[in-house]
Amino acid sequence: MEEERGNVDVSTKTMEPLLNVPNPRALQQTVPSVPGQSKSRNRPSMFRTLDTFDTEFSADSVEWCPIDSFKDVFVCGTYELSKTEDELTSKRLGRIYLFRASKNGRITLLQKLDVPAVLDMKWARVTCRNQILLGVANCSGCLQIYRLENDGDEEEEEEEGKKKKLAFLTEKRIVNTDETLALSLDWSHSGSSTSTNDEPNPRIVVSDSKGVVSLFEMNGDGLDPVCSWTAHEFEAWIATFDYWDANVIYSGSGDDCKFQRFDARIGTRRATASNQIHRAGVTSIHSNATREFLLSSGSYDEILRLWDTRNFERPVSQTNLRGGIWRLKWDPFARRYLLAACMYGGFQVIDCENSETPCIIGKYDEHESIAYGCDWSFLNCEQTAREIIETSEAQNLLLVATCSFYDHALKLASLRLDTMVNDESCEENTYA
Repeated sequence: MEEERGNVDVSTKTMEPLLNVPNPRALQQTVPSVPGQSKSRNRPSMFRTLDTFDTEFSADSVEWCPIDSFKDVFVCGTYELSKTEDELTSKRLGRIYLFRASKNGRITLLQKLDVPAVLDMKWARVTCRNQILLGVANCSGCLQIYRLENDGDEEEEEEEGKKKKLAFLTEKRIVNTDETLALSLDWSHSGSSTSTNDEPNPRIVVSDSKGVVSLFEMNGDGLDPVCSWTAHEFEAWIATFDYWDANVIYSGSGDDCKFQRFDARIGTRRATASNQIHRAGVTSIHSNATREFLLSSGSYDEILRLWDTRNFERPVSQTNLRGGIWRLKWDPFARRYLLAACMYGGFQVIDCENSETPCIIGKYDEHESIAYGCDWSFLNCEQTAREIIETSEAQNLLLVATCSFYDHALKLASLRLDTMVNDESCEENTYA
């Protein structure tokens, strides 16, 4: 199943990382070494690769659907620089792939959409007017909204279990210029941090390549602009909500290394808190939906920082992941573990039960290129064992999807969190 949004008739392709992403290894002289040592030797991997899919274009984003009855569905976004036939100009092309995790851990392709290059994607964490919505930030400077719906009648749906598709709903240009890229997005949630109630008018925050952060609100099937402000002098790589207070927005930037907090209730002309503790661009921020004041941030400087949001002067802990951190994702259950895409350092799992002494408990090195996209499946252990892996050993068994850039690879993997969670298997790389 294939649909098209935009002209993709080109003859040659060239590849580039997202904008001008530095090699984190080049930053090592400016980042202090982190004392610490590994306590484990020859430890077994907690990961097992189940299936691999070639996305053709460079893959940079993967997101699992969080909504009940659709938790086996996930999307992957791609980004490719392609020269025109005269080779004098180029354009950024993308695709959105819709997949289903099938029995025996197979990746089943449901749909492929040709779109402008994708920089980020996020599912709304709850239904919106009983619709399952996906937000997409793209290279055209647009926020796009898609709706997940059945592709076929109910009888076929029950028989085949995979008749799903994404239908384009609406889009809004974040700025009136063709040179601006939408870089990241996040959805608000006005209920409790873990509520699953329908949200009729969620807000969406978008950051862009000019350093602007924009706020939108879903209004029926459309998007209404709320406000926008220049938050940074350089690319605003990331913007996200505090999941405990939808008025609070965090943002991170590139060359100015600023990590900031804004509060929409008192205006956005000035940040309510700001620091430059990161020694390179701030690329990932994720609020913890179970522990109210816990926030994670990642940077090109390779350091994972955990924060108590009541103190923006210094982080609670700093952990060297030995790779520029592009994405951080809390696990959707205990929200104790972070899954990190560490660019040249692969994918890692960090146990943050004690936020003052987080430890690296697993690493996934099956990709051959820059680790960009990662996410946890919302299928619980029993569902993963019964519906996907087909095993009776369900304890601590979860699914993740990961993707990498130049090798345009998407991988579905299982992991067992109990494989290495003990005192003898925690790799400590922290400093005060």
